[in-house]
Amino acid sequence: MTGLMTRRAVAVGATAAMLGGGVQAEGAEERKVEGMVYHISGGKYVTDYLGSQPGYKALDGDIDKVEIVDPTPDGGGLITRRGLKSGRPMKPDHMPTKLQRIGRGLDIFPLLDVDSYTSCLLVNQTFKDILEELEPGVHQFFPMEIFIKDEKVGDRYWLNICNRLDTYHPTLTYPRNERGFFEPVKGEPFSVVFSVDAIGNHHAWHDKFGQGTYISDTFAERLQAAVLSGLHFSEPKPQQ
Repeated sequence: MTGLMTRRAVAVGATAAMLGGGVQAEGAEERKVEGMVYHISGGKYVTDYLGSQPGYKALDGDIDKVEIVDPTPDGGGLITRRGLKSGRPMKPDHMPTKLQRIGRGLDIFPLLDVDSYTSCLLVNQTFKDILEELEPGVHQFFPMEIFIKDEKVGDRYWLNICNRLDTYHPTLTYPRNERGFFEPVKGEPFSVVFSVDAIGNHHAWHDKFGQGTYISDTFAERLQAAVLSGLHFSEPKPQQ
C-alpha cells in the first residue's frame, strides 16, 4: 500500500519475524503473510511552528462523569468506571456536545479531520462514513460542535470504539505472563504477531492485552485514500 511505510505482518500462518528490534528466535521460520495491523492516532499537524499545539475543553457535559455500560472484568487490562479506550460501549449521560479549541488560531493550526480529545479520536464525517460502512452499528460516534471563542468552526464526532478483542496470536506472540500480557525481557527473544482468526471481520478495536487503537489493513487503505489531515499510521511496537 503506497504511502503506509510502517507495516507489520499478522497471521495464523504469517511471519514470526520480530518487531521493534527483537531477537529472532532460533529455528523461527518465515511464513505466508496474510494481512496487516496498524495503530492509528490523531492530532498530527504538518507545520513548521514550534509552539504548543491546540487542545480542547468541554463547554457542556462532564467527561469525568461519563461511564461505560458494562465494567465487568474479563481478564484483560483494567476496566474502570470511566472506561476510556476499553472497547466497551459508553452511556451518553454527561457526554459533552460542544468543545472549545484552545491555543493558536486556524491560520497556524487548521482544524484537523482527525484529532484527539481525552486520548480518544475526534473524527470527521468521512472517517465516520467509512467505518460505519465496514462495521455498521458497532461503534459510537458522539457529535461534537467545535468552537473557537464564540464562533463555531466545525463539526466532529468523538469516537468510542466498541470492539474489545484478544488479537495476539496464541503461540507466535511471546513471552506473555500468566495473565496473558506481552512481557518481554531485555536481550531475550520476543515476538508480537496478530492473529487473523482472532481479528476476523473486525476493522477497529482495542486489544484487551495491548494499548492503543488498532485497525485492519482494509480500513487503513480506505482512510489513506480519503487523505484525512491529522491521521497518523504506525506499526504496533512492543516495549522492552
